[in-house]
Amino acid sequence: MGFKSDKSLLFQIAKARNILKKEFEKELKAHNLSYAHRVILIRLSEKDGLTQKELAQDTYFEQSNLTLMLDKLEQKGLVKRSPKENDRRAYHIHITPDGEKLIPSLIQIGDTIISKALHGVDDDQKKEFSIFLETIYKNLTD
Repeated sequence: MGFKSDKSLLFQIAKARNILKKEFEKELKAHNLSYAHRVILIRLSEKDGLTQKELAQDTYFEQSNLTLMLDKLEQKGLVKRSPKENDRRAYHIHITPDGEKLIPSLIQIGDTIISKALHGVDDDQKKEFSIFLETIYKNLTD
């Protein structure tokens, strides 16, 4: 029969990721934000004051890419940087009150998209899928 790339697991994962990202980008357009901006703002709302290095680790973004994203968020008044004591090269990243105001809407957007994406998937399947994805991640990072 042969290999069918569009039926391969890797292709299916990439296809699902791409459509999810596209849905997020479409919904976030009204806020003039990207999916990455959403991830950063929500993480800072949970753990404000992370250094840029810590934020990169927590969000799985490359530090160099994160710098550009933070620049944009800072220009929009949604985050601010403050110097880290005893290290002039490092900064703490803080979500601003304007950034905090967006969090409920950003969470709702995510809930709506995930609810739509997982329509018809029961709780046991969701749990197994989560374990499956975590296993892939652990296998490739160990």
